[in-house]
Amino acid sequence: MLLGATGFAGGHAAARLAEVAPDGLRWAVAGRRAAAVEALAKRHGCGAVVADVGDPSSLAGLAESARVVLSTAGPFATLGPPVVEACVASQTHYADLTGEVPFMREIIDRHHLRAKEQGTAILPAAGFDSVPAEVAVWTAMQEARRRGVRLESARTVYRLRGGLNGGTLASAIGILEHGDRKLLADPFSLAPDSALVGEERLALGDPARPVFDPTGGRYVAPFFMGAINRRVVRRMIELARVGKAPAVPAVLCDGLGPWFRYDEFQAVSKGRGWLAAWGMTALLGAGAGLLSTGVGRRLAKRFGPAPGEGPSEEVLRQGLTRGVTTCFVEDGENFVVRQEMQGDPGNTATVRILVEVGLALAAGEAKGGGVLTPVSALGERLVERLKATGGHSIEVQG
Repeated sequence: MLLGATGFAGGHAAARLAEVAPDGLRWAVAGRRAAAVEALAKRHGCGAVVADVGDPSSLAGLAESARVVLSTAGPFATLGPPVVEACVASQTHYADLTGEVPFMREIIDRHHLRAKEQGTAILPAAGFDSVPAEVAVWTAMQEARRRGVRLESARTVYRLRGGLNGGTLASAIGILEHGDRKLLADPFSLAPDSALVGEERLALGDPARPVFDPTGGRYVAPFFMGAINRRVVRRMIELARVGKAPAVPAVLCDGLGPWFRYDEFQAVSKGRGWLAAWGMTALLGAGAGLLSTGVGRRLAKRFGPAPGEGPSEEVLRQGLTRGVTTCFVEDGENFVVRQEMQGDPGNTATVRILVEVGLALAAGEAKGGGVLTPVSALGERLVERLKATGGHSIEVQG
């Protein structure tokens, strides 16, 4: 069941499902506008369900009629909680493309234990936020074990080409408008049961300034989605450490140093780029500061894309993501994990990832329940699926 299918990301997810859904898989699109939902279903030859997030009975019927619910209906802070609640009540697997940390923490606190007991997989952040980051670290952990070394840290540098959709902008505004600032600043906000405390937590805080990337030979700026991805990766690691990440064996954590950290940056220019990296850092800081004010949020809503709007088909098609993750080894030779994703990162790549997560859940490939991360629940099977799409390459070098 694809909820939010009449929105921008949802419409592309429906088209993707129509293209790759295996024979015999029954699927449907869902939304609150009957005419739009029925027209979309007719176009793709699938089922149609009218459901309103504000109507608990319609959500209950939606969840009860499906094995898996995929949601693209955001902002998730306001629209997500009742959907997750209906899925847990019906023991229906769930995945979405959120990057909203406060929403993820809310559903961890409210639903993780029950979902774990009943074997229901609840997988937020099953898109560009934050599967590539998880895949990079999971691959690094596998490679470290194969080589018999320990990782001190890992750093991904992204190169992106793409656009912004209105749903993503609305989510960003919602995070800064309603999010708990203390929670947003905590690098362990999605791993509340971590044994690391005090100075150990502070030492793993978010990067705030450019660094020199030895792999690319240039200065790079903190990545604007890095804070989200770092927290999802940290949840995967902390669940694995205590044997609660069903698809990530705890033994893989033996290859991580006690203060292992994962960071994300973005390349900004050719050459060493020190000034450009600082300029990008300052620009991102100013943008976040502006969105933290009422005036800034009103301006973003006024001049940015509205929910349901997004980049042109040409931008989606020509988009590209390259992620180079340098894995720094204790007393050994560093190595690199390279990923390349075809299509606009926040739209095309996100939809491709979300659909593969949904198909894996529908095929019964999740190894356990709880509010997990996609890699925590699906592990190697998800990596195999992403590679098989032809639009997502993953390789180790060095």
